[in-house]
Amino acid sequence: MGIALDPENNDDLYILKNKIKEPTAITSIRISPDGTKIALAVENKVKIYTIYEGKLIGELLGHTKGISDIKFSPINSSILASCSDDLTIRLWSINKSSSKCIKIFKKHTYHITTIQFNSKGNLLISGSADETITIWDIISGKILTTLAAHSDPISSLTLTPDNSIIISASYDGLIRLFDLESYQCLKTLTTSTSSHGTATSSLSTTDLQNFPVANVETSPNGKYILSTSLDGTIRLWDYMQNKVVKTFIGPQETPICEKYNCELRFVIYNGLNLIVSGSDANGVLCWDIKLKQMVWKYRDSDLKHAILSVDIFEEGKLLVTGGLDGVANIFEINANWKQMSQ
Repeated sequence: MGIALDPENNDDLYILKNKIKEPTAITSIRISPDGTKIALAVENKVKIYTIYEGKLIGELLGHTKGISDIKFSPINSSILASCSDDLTIRLWSINKSSSKCIKIFKKHTYHITTIQFNSKGNLLISGSADETITIWDIISGKILTTLAAHSDPISSLTLTPDNSIIISASYDGLIRLFDLESYQCLKTLTTSTSSHGTATSSLSTTDLQNFPVANVETSPNGKYILSTSLDGTIRLWDYMQNKVVKTFIGPQETPICEKYNCELRFVIYNGLNLIVSGSDANGVLCWDIKLKQMVWKYRDSDLKHAILSVDIFEEGKLLVTGGLDGVANIFEINANWKQMSQ
């Protein structure tokens, strides 16, 4: 069964519920685990809004340079972490009356680009342009280990749903999988444009052309990895088999992302598996994974601003996006969108 949607019709799949406008770019946007608020990284501050009313309820001040990534604790919507070009990670307590920084972590020697909590909320994993991954104990503030992970800046981190494996992406063109218990590298995934994105273990080095990997995300069942590379392509990996099983490109075969690290997410709705991604110039894009068909897209205006960050709540019931134009869009999935009969 497929879905009968017109990608040009913005009301088919998601309905725009609210819009928040910032004067400068939004580099990261996140929904709290309880679904009541969103956090926006804007320059060197984090701004907290109610998700539907769009009411500003707090500003987190302390970073001295731009913020690359923010994440809520998965177990506590009042705890948020942020990482910055100022070489620090800050842990914040968010309350209605006041918000404050409760811990500062410092170890990386160059810009910190990405952070990720484990599902228990007791560990924080950070990746940096210094090419290392650091694992922090949240309670003690101590470093458990630092991994020499890549040969270029790390762009993205995620975990498998069972929290057993760290998946990292880098500008060196590699995706690496590390065991969270032993800290050993279990696997390295790489692609070749000359072979349409298939695994390259059998190719000679002259065939290799590894574009920077901008983002990685794991599927809810833990069997697949989505990756965005700066050749403009999204790839779906069966990582146990070391191979790309599907590729996705933009409208009219245009590149999705060639310049910016645009995030992506899996969406599961009514038995269908979708991908939602930001893009350099085409706004928010959505594909049916099974059909490899684009089913929805949204661009805020005729202005071609990159959508840098996306996040979802309840497997995609809510979708938030933020980008270079400073606009945060809050969408709700349309329960009445049409489906094709078998």
